[in-house]
Amino acid sequence: MRLYEHHIRIRSKTKDNVFVNIRLTVHVQVIPGRENLAFYSVEAPLKVIQSYVENCVERKIPLYNLDALFIERGTISQQLKSETDTVIEGYGWDIVSALITEIDPGAAMTEAINSIQKNQRLRVAVVDEAETKKMRRIRAAEAACESRRLAGRGLAEQRKAIVAGLRKSVTEMRHDIPGLSNDEVLNLLMINQYYDTMKNVTENSSGSLLFMEGATGLQSYSRDLRSGVAQVMR
Repeated sequence: MRLYEHHIRIRSKTKDNVFVNIRLTVHVQVIPGRENLAFYSVEAPLKVIQSYVENCVERKIPLYNLDALFIERGTISQQLKSETDTVIEGYGWDIVSALITEIDPGAAMTEAINSIQKNQRLRVAVVDEAETKKMRRIRAAEAACESRRLAGRGLAEQRKAIVAGLRKSVTEMRHDIPGLSNDEVLNLLMINQYYDTMKNVTENSSGSLLFMEGATGLQSYSRDLRSGVAQVMR
């Protein structure tokens, strides 16, 4: 049987009050054995079919928001066919397919929709960028924390090594020079440490250094070193 293609345009309003122009493509054919009924029961069978299709679509469109209408167009097409088939068969015709091929909300609404989608994408991009910056700050803070932890650990190990060296030096000096008191041993170590420090300062400095006369600095250094070492050696 010959397949007839019929294009239908309908203007209707969605659930969210947007007027849309709907274009449908309907394929119909005569049911075999019902040719007389199809062509002689009504004067213009295709117009009758169009009226039923339009009526069904106009009842369906207000049930959907504009966004849902685009998503559910396939479902609406299936419902359209199933709901009109029974009536149309009474005229000797069969609806092979009824497809919503176009949904046009108009240029102004299309522009508004595009603007909304653009703004939504921009908001998502801003949120993503903020999250990225947040993660960078968190990672930087974690790295700084780990660096400080390792630095503190290294400093602790360094201090342990210094204490071990001092303990060894005290033991060796007492062994090599019997009769030295603790204060004498610490004074010798302090003087040696003091001059080693002066040497390192002068070797690693690119400028000029001025050392003031007087024993105040040495005495203060001696007192602090003696106090610190005495606490460590306990």
